[in-house]
Amino acid sequence: MDRKKSALYFKCLINLNENGYMTAMMMIISTLLLGFVFHLWNVTQNERVFLDREEEEIKKQTLLVLSMKDTISYIQKTGGSSAERTFTYNEGTVRAVINSSSDVLQITLSGTTDNGIRVAASFQYNQMMKRVVEWSEGST
Repeated sequence: MDRKKSALYFKCLINLNENGYMTAMMMIISTLLLGFVFHLWNVTQNERVFLDREEEEIKKQTLLVLSMKDTISYIQKTGGSSAERTFTYNEGTVRAVINSSSDVLQITLSGTTDNGIRVAASFQYNQMMKRVVEWSEGST
């Protein structure tokens, strides 16, 4: 039975080839295959771009969190006077400006990642409670 199916199948192909349809079918199949390969390539490129952006965002967040922790540590060591301090990390460099008006300190962080992307944040630190009261990111 298998032999009859394959013989019939090849008979159909021979008829298609004799009538000139085989070339058109192969061109359609090739075009579909090339379209599928191009689609896969495009998806891969978009995935790479997305992962690069995601990695950059993680670097920015890491840089801001590290500088916030180091700034708080610096405040606790020095007693919280107005100052300006620069912190350098593998991810980039951040400058912290500390403004003291009362128990709540206003700290502004600004810097750049190792790729040259600017980051900025500001937060308020309560010295009595020893915690961050307010945090905001963006241009300062």
